[in-house]
Amino acid sequence: SWLLLEQSPWLSAVSALTVALALTLVGLLAMTLFNANRLLHELGRQMTVSIYLQESTSEADIEALTRKVSARPGVKRVRTLTAVQDRERNKKLLDPALLAGLDEAAIPGQPVLQVELEESLGSRGEVEQLAVWTQSLKSVAAVDSAEFGADKLRVLFAGVEIARTVGLLLSVVLLASSMFFVFSTIRLAVFSRRDEIEILSLVGATPGFIRLPFLVEGALQGLAGSVLAMVLLGLLHVELRGLLQDVYRLNVQTDR
Repeated sequence: SWLLLEQSPWLSAVSALTVALALTLVGLLAMTLFNANRLLHELGRQMTVSIYLQESTSEADIEALTRKVSARPGVKRVRTLTAVQDRERNKKLLDPALLAGLDEAAIPGQPVLQVELEESLGSRGEVEQLAVWTQSLKSVAAVDSAEFGADKLRVLFAGVEIARTVGLLLSVVLLASSMFFVFSTIRLAVFSRRDEIEILSLVGATPGFIRLPFLVEGALQGLAGSVLAMVLLGLLHVELRGLLQDVYRLNVQTDR
């Protein structure tokens, strides 16, 4: 098999590079989908529903509504913020340059129930149910409005599902193409040595003995492509992680 590789080094190199490129692209798709799923999981940890109350809502009504909301499965905690606390929270979200010339009374603030949800609710079906539940809260007399942000989550779920489907199809196509290229390379090698194969057959060599060097050649090409793909993916992972952390200030730690 080493003699076969030495006799056609360029063909073997191209075959190994094709395998490496295909596996690298498949690995990138897998990394993208894995991080997309982690992003959805992280969003599930941070999902909240904001229930804004009427200014005239009494303490008894707030307590009754808090008990009702807390009784829903999946609700982790309900925090009650006064109008002053909500205004202070909104001030932290605004640009300091904008706050410099802004009257504090112009900053919105009203009583609000901040509902923290269990991370297990971070699935598409649960999000749809939460959207319906949030909509139903608007009919409560003490509630002024309720915000959940289901539209953004729907777009994100749709994007992940599309990426998963396209990534699976591309992975199948790339792997099939690389396998076809390797088999074509072996067939070319067999065709170029047909005279030698015929002589071996005449002297009594078995078909398995004749095929073995070509199979080993294909396996070595696949192994070389796999190792090269692992090295490329490792370098890309380090570079992309550094880019996200240093440039975009995103937390992409994987030690959880």
